[in-house]
Amino acid sequence: MGPGLTAVDAHLPDGAPPGAWPGGGWRRRVVRLLSGDVARKGYLSGLDQALISLTNFATTIMLARALSPTQFGAYGVGFILTRLARAIQEGLVVQPMTSMAPSLQGDHRRASLSESGGLQVGLAGIEALACVILGWALTRLGNNVAGPTLFALWCPLLLAQTQEFVRRVFYTLDQVNLAVLNTLVSGVAQLAFLGWALAAGAESGTVGLYAIGWSSGAALLLGLIQTRRLWVRRGVDLRAAWHKNWSFGRWVLGGTAVSWIAIEVYPILTAGLVSFAATGAYRALQNVVAPIHSLLRAMDTYFTPRLADRRRIAGPAGVIHMVRRMFLVTGLPVAGVLVAAVAFTEPLLKLLYGATYLEYAGGMRLMVIFYALLYSFWPLQSALKAMEKPRPIFIASMAALVAMATAGIWAILQWGVYGTIGGQAMSALIISIVLWSTWRRWVASTRQAGRAPARDAALR
Repeated sequence: MGPGLTAVDAHLPDGAPPGAWPGGGWRRRVVRLLSGDVARKGYLSGLDQALISLTNFATTIMLARALSPTQFGAYGVGFILTRLARAIQEGLVVQPMTSMAPSLQGDHRRASLSESGGLQVGLAGIEALACVILGWALTRLGNNVAGPTLFALWCPLLLAQTQEFVRRVFYTLDQVNLAVLNTLVSGVAQLAFLGWALAAGAESGTVGLYAIGWSSGAALLLGLIQTRRLWVRRGVDLRAAWHKNWSFGRWVLGGTAVSWIAIEVYPILTAGLVSFAATGAYRALQNVVAPIHSLLRAMDTYFTPRLADRRRIAGPAGVIHMVRRMFLVTGLPVAGVLVAAVAFTEPLLKLLYGATYLEYAGGMRLMVIFYALLYSFWPLQSALKAMEKPRPIFIASMAALVAMATAGIWAILQWGVYGTIGGQAMSALIISIVLWSTWRRWVASTRQAGRAPARDAALR
């Protein structure tokens, strides 16, 4: 049985798409959908991302209550910059690894993963060094908010990014349980470190960034011990691996980096055009819908390599079927979180932050619209990356970037935090329209190609 196939799928007739169960009513199909191997590991992946989301949620609450809005906003900007680093990591290291390594076996797989590990260490080291130099320079020039924040980023970029790579190795090897354990260690260490630092009187937003970095270092050590027999030197060619990853990942890198700029750079622009305190208010609103992030990350982390494997085993029909499953299984939880966020905005803000951010409660409706649009194309994005067709993601993100650089900046200047969220929703809408148009055309062409052999056989 191939990875990602349920016991039922493994016994289908040759050429039948996964999920086309012979016989049985809809109840049996629902049970199989919710209890198969993919579903069970999907639940573990969801738990993994839920732990990450819960840790980030608790971290945000602790910092928002202990720091001034300006320092909390500085932490928010630093946290967003770690996502840029992750976007670069996805394009250059992670996505090539998760798409190509599952089809390899034995020594070839170990060599491929070791090559990816070497590239990851080099990438993290370069990014960390750049933050140290630029942060030091800004601090010397008198910027006592942005400078120390940028300097402190060396810690999560070097340690958290490398830990994330090890976690994704577990997903590539279909060892989701080990990824969950690694996440749990990191989360507990992060909250413990942060609680200790805040109790000792820390007042800077950089404490949150150092908490992420040092706790990830502890989990990274555990991950390296767990994978100690995986890494090899024999057969490793970093130069060839770089060319291979670049050939595969340049469109993924362009898509993820430009997508980050088109969507995530809005709060950074708000810090520059309005204030760091306004970015803190944005982060406070965003934290209420934080559970959505766990679902989105779970889909991208778990389903992208599974979609690549399903494509290899079952072809385009298998990919289409799994994308439908992704929407079916995740749609209801996403809708529940968004409805609750709108219905209980003020009680939630007061419970989490006291009265500090109550004046921004009106922005929650815009935040919910933004996240609904973000979710609308997320499974399609995973499928396109798994099929090695990332170019539409890049094109969609470029269109959203143009909108951000024009209408988005104008919206921030006009309406502050509300313009920030509205601009993000606009960018997400543009990406969704482009990706859905691409997906519908690809599905139509796939079905037409599938019908052609049947017509030829009938004519014969």
